[in-house]
Amino acid sequence: MRKTRFISLVCLCLTFQLVRAQQKPNVIIILTDDQGSIDLNSYGSKDLYTPNIDELASKGVKFTQFYAAAPLCSPSRASMLTGLNPHAAGLPGNASSMRGTRGMPTEKFTIAEAMKEVGYTTGHIGKWHLGFTPETMPNGQGFDYSFGHMGGCIDNYSHFFYWNGPNRHDLFENGQEVWEDGHYFPDLMTEKADEFIAQNQDTPFFLYYAINLPHYPLQPTAKWREYYADLSKPRKDYAAFVSTIDERVGHLMNTLDSLNLRENTIIVFQSDHGHSVEDRAFRGGGNSGPYRGAKMSLFEGGIRVPAIISYPKQIPVNEERNQVALNIDWFPTIMDYVGEESKNLEGKSLRPLIENPSIETEHQVFRWKQGVSWAVRKGDWKLIGFPQDPTKKAVLDPENDVLFLSNLAEDVREVENLASQYPEKVKELLGEYMKWEFASTEDIPKEREWLASIARSAELSLAEKPSNKYPAQGAKSLHDEKLGSRQFNDGFWMGFEEDNLTATIDLGEVQQIERVVIGTLQDAASWIFFPEYVEVSWSVDGKNYSQPKRIEVGALKDAGRKLIKRISVEQENVHSRFIKVLVKNTGKCPTWHMGAGQKAWLFVDEITVQ
Repeated sequence: MRKTRFISLVCLCLTFQLVRAQQKPNVIIILTDDQGSIDLNSYGSKDLYTPNIDELASKGVKFTQFYAAAPLCSPSRASMLTGLNPHAAGLPGNASSMRGTRGMPTEKFTIAEAMKEVGYTTGHIGKWHLGFTPETMPNGQGFDYSFGHMGGCIDNYSHFFYWNGPNRHDLFENGQEVWEDGHYFPDLMTEKADEFIAQNQDTPFFLYYAINLPHYPLQPTAKWREYYADLSKPRKDYAAFVSTIDERVGHLMNTLDSLNLRENTIIVFQSDHGHSVEDRAFRGGGNSGPYRGAKMSLFEGGIRVPAIISYPKQIPVNEERNQVALNIDWFPTIMDYVGEESKNLEGKSLRPLIENPSIETEHQVFRWKQGVSWAVRKGDWKLIGFPQDPTKKAVLDPENDVLFLSNLAEDVREVENLASQYPEKVKELLGEYMKWEFASTEDIPKEREWLASIARSAELSLAEKPSNKYPAQGAKSLHDEKLGSRQFNDGFWMGFEEDNLTATIDLGEVQQIERVVIGTLQDAASWIFFPEYVEVSWSVDGKNYSQPKRIEVGALKDAGRKLIKRISVEQENVHSRFIKVLVKNTGKCPTWHMGAGQKAWLFVDEITVQ
């Protein structure tokens, strides 16, 4: 009898624990990839078919001033998963897509690890792009289950890395390579999400559903290609991919409904940053609406994203919140809703704001830093240092727009630079930026250094064309007697991806030359390194050149600072009219770098002859 009573008591306790566990809400974060600021019907795009995500918004709260903490894939994802800005998360730039390379440091505490600690089963499905070693892949960062690709992008049918060679297959399940030849990756994600939810329906689960669309390669199915046949390219392919996302979100909702889980499931939907205008995305297709900028830009179009939270059991429906919120806020918000504390996070719980529209944002000041660009927002004012606008919606003056001030309440388009009109506001925001532990005095624009050269009026020709992204102001900018700043995108540095710079200078007449000095830059965080070496040779007639004089240089093992090196090549008793300069690119990122083995950049400015 005692044994029977004991067993009954144990069963009762286990039943009580199961009921209590079931009362905790399930959590699904849906993160899309390169989706534009207004690329949903509910956000203002009139040419898209997105009924399922629009319904999600109607059954929850939609944010209109929601920001990613970075305009680039890896740092945005790192910040969302850790509740920290990307620099504090240890991943300010993109992680490498090469197997065996590290990404986000393992000592960073993720939301998956936090959810595991409070009894959740955790799953990752889709894109990762946060590290490609066992300890930095999903199973090493708090996920019980993982299925997807570890690099930045894949072909959706072969599942090979979609960028450059050598060909690399990239599809993994729980850290082990798996092959699904010809199986459409969006369908694979759908199947794996269904399995994960069904297997864990009786206990609380956390699913990070990182959909790899509408990121290139744009490979929509015939159904959606035909639906958008009347749109122009590239919008038609991009739109078809957005509807592919919507279709998958609708399937996910149906799965939850069929298992009676929808009411007790928190669903977060967000894009990682603005749309891409890269060549591989046909230079566009996405829509930033009134906002300037796109992916990789700190103008609004690069960082303002669609964001929705739905939790039918507890939060309001069909409402908007216009206060500033960020992707780092999801971690503490989710922990708040599951009844747990979160500590040492930069993000703030949005629960008070979600449940009370009159609450003010807790982010009165926020700072971004992406590569050479940085931004600070305080209230309605926003200051960008060394701004970039890949959409080219308006002209950026490389001399006068290095500090760009706007008032978002008055003009969200960020077209007119107000810096000269409000110098005190510029000073105030500079002060706010410099309070940040990741700010540097090197981030502040300085007057360009003047360098005397007898080559000022010379003819300079290039054997190799620079990258279309960084052509500077033409070859003339290489000898205009002013050196670019430490920011490679200031319009004066000329960039070469994997290629060398070979320049020939014609002084017009034979002159005595003491030295030739070449300006080079290293910014390892942006995969830019000092050259392997520099060679200079001289000629009187332009046909017969001297033996080149070589100066060995080499990349400096310093991943944090932006550095300028002026390389001087000296030769006694030289009388010459023609000078040939070779600046040798290191070609590949060095072994100590997170992008080891991938294409390296070479940046050169100001070749002076004295």
